[in-house]
Amino acid sequence: MLKNVDLTIAESVLKIRCLQILVNEYIKKETLVTFPHLAMGHESIAVALTATKKLGDIFCLSHRNVHYNLATGASSKAVFNEYLLRPEGLMSSHGGSMNLRNEKGGVAYTSSILGNNLPVATGMSLAQKVSGHRNVTYVVTGDGAMEEGSFYESLVFMRSQDLSAIV
Repeated sequence: MLKNVDLTIAESVLKIRCLQILVNEYIKKETLVTFPHLAMGHESIAVALTATKKLGDIFCLSHRNVHYNLATGASSKAVFNEYLLRPEGLMSSHGGSMNLRNEKGGVAYTSSILGNNLPVATGMSLAQKVSGHRNVTYVVTGDGAMEEGSFYESLVFMRSQDLSAIV
């Protein structure tokens, strides 16, 4: 039998998947202003990391970020309006799809530049340490970023400075 927390997690995963299916239908009809990069199959990772995240912890993400924005509490309506570049979008139509952030939920940075979130996350994690906070910076990236020099440089720097980051 599922516990209440398990049911909440399962419901969140399903809601995020359903929204992505809906967005995909709009993509097929070519009715969106921006082109969202969906993350079907990755919903449970976003929900699980969000469930472990503490207040003050942040996410630095890649261009595939819709599932994290929704898992951290952004409304589906606000996300969809952002894809339509409407003023009532999550970022008032300034983020589009690949740079979409939910700062209230802890999504501090997303980037359409491959591997760019790694050095930014390194800086954010260093800032947390220098300011005396022990918050965790979660860096979520794809395998394509591993070909970028910033990937290894960021990992080495994070480790050598004992930064609170999870990549």
